[in-house]
Amino acid sequence: MLTRVAVFEGVIASGDEDAFFAHVRERLEPIWRQFPHVEAVRVLRTKQADPGAIPIVMVLEMDFPDLDAVHASLNSEIKTRAHETTLEVLKPFEGRFFHFISESRSLGAA
Repeated sequence: MLTRVAVFEGVIASGDEDAFFAHVRERLEPIWRQFPHVEAVRVLRTKQADPGAIPIVMVLEMDFPDLDAVHASLNSEIKTRAHETTLEVLKPFEGRFFHFISESRSLGAA
């Protein structure tokens, strides 16, 4: 399985955090779930971090069966709509976001 990860590094304007995440839930999450071939979508909202850690506001993880599925998804109309909506939702966000694709496997507890 491959996971495409989006990391949102930065800060949200003070007082806008709840509205920002409401927009993520209402406007972006439904789009992210429509990506072709996506098997699972996870949205991680940072609640606490180590002292001195880089400021990560949110992480988006999308699972795909293989690289062909990732590429097909990224070439879809949904990707274009997701990017446009993301730029609108990110207005109170100051920072950057970037993506990477990782191979993942789940491990049970020891």
